[in-house]
Amino acid sequence: MAERPLLEDITQNTSTRFVSFTAGSHRFELALMKAEYFNNQTMVINLPKNRQALLDHEKINENGHLEHMFQLSAVEAEELRNYLPYLL
Repeated sequence: MAERPLLEDITQNTSTRFVSFTAGSHRFELALMKAEYFNNQTMVINLPKNRQALLDHEKINENGHLEHMFQLSAVEAEELRNYLPYLL
């Protein structure tokens, strides 16, 4: 079998935090991964929906960003937006 060329192959130590919480009537299960590779952002993974985004304090407050990245309603996104600053 032929070798497959890689464009990039980097190994780094990461820190991953798993959090579950309810906000309003919604439950969130997230993994938050930090690594130098992410340039001061945190990879936030919504585990049940299998959606992820690189976030920082500015990105979480961008209008419509959480709704789009995590496929959330406006209400769900606002509930998540209230928790994320304390988690990042």
